[in-house]
Order: sequence, then C-alpha cells, then structure tokens
Amino acid sequence: MDEINEIDAIRGMDQAMVNSYNIIVGNTTVDEMLLNSEREGLFFAHDIEKDATQNDIKLIKDYFEKMEDFERCVELSRMIL
Repeated sequence: MDEINEIDAIRGMDQAMVNSYNIIVGNTTVDEMLLNSEREGLFFAHDIEKDATQNDIKLIKDYFEKMEDFERCVELSRMIL
C-alpha cells in the first residue's frame, strides 16, 4: 500500500470511529449525518442498522484509548455493562 492510500485508510478508520461514537452516545442520528454529509464518504465502525453491541462499544473505546482521547473513553465506559 502506498503512503497516500495508507493515510486515507487511517483517516477513514478514524472518521468511522468518530461517526459511530457520535451515534452511540446520542450526539446525532444516522439520518442527521446523511443529511449533512456526502453519502459516499460516510463510514461507521458498527452496523448502523442495529443498536451498537457491547463488543462494538468496547472496540470503539479501545480505539479512542489508543488515540489517548480519554474523554470519549469515559463516555463509552459508562455504556459498558
């Protein structure tokens, strides 16, 4: 994979995590995101046709932990049973 594709992949993954986070914590809805974005550039880290599973939440929390985004980690930790 060349450097530009790798950077795009990282940005896409980060955006997917942020999008899923915002839906899971209730900052927005999928419908609102669709209305306010380019549909082909909209990615998610979980299946948006279903509620996020506990495993989805843990995986997204782990991602933000690695990114040292601890505010998001705290919010997601509250949702893990």
